Amino acid sequence: MKRLATVVLGLMIGLVALGVRAQVPLPPAVAGTAAWQLVGSGQMRWFAFRLYDASLWQAPGAQALAIRYARAVSSDTLTEASIDEMGRLGDPDAERWRAALMRHFPDVAADDIIVAVRREAAGVRFYHQGRPTGVIDDPAFGERFFGIWLDARTREPALRAALLGEAAQ
Repeated sequence: MKRLATVVLGLMIGLVALGVRAQVPLPPAVAGTAAWQLVGSGQMRWFAFRLYDASLWQAPGAQALAIRYARAVSSDTLTEASIDEMGRLGDPDAERWRAALMRHFPDVAADDIIVAVRREAAGVRFYHQGRPTGVIDDPAFGERFFGIWLDARTREPALRAALLGEAAQ
C-alpha cells in the first residue's frame, strides 16, 4: 500500500510539472517588436497525450499565439487541421488559404515552436523556431485563424479559457 501511495504521489508531481511547462515564450525576433504581456497559457491534450502547449501574448494592437509541439506533426496535418477548423467555425472559403499555409507551416518536431503574430487591420506573420516563415496579409485570415483557439465555439473551451486568462487549466 505504501508503494502504491508513492507511485500515485510521483504521478501527481509529474502532472504538476507538466502544467508548469505550458507557458511558451516568444522568440527574440518577436519579443523585441513590442511590449508583449502574457495573457494566458494552456495545454492541448487528446485523452492523456499532450499535443502542445500554447500561450497567448498581447501588445498594443497585436496578439501572438506561441505553440510548442509535444510531438512531430507534418505540414500537411497542420494545414488540414487549420482549414477544417476555420471551416467548422463558419468560414465557407477557408480553402482559399491552403496553399499559403502549406508554404508557411513547416513539418514540426517535438519541442519545436511556431508563433503566429496578428496585428490590427493586418494579416498574420508566422515564425518557426524564431525565424520568419511567411505572411498571410489578410485581416480576415487573422480573425479566422486565431478563432481556432479564441472563438467561443472552439473545440477546446478549457484551452480557450486558459489562453484568455479566465481559468487555470
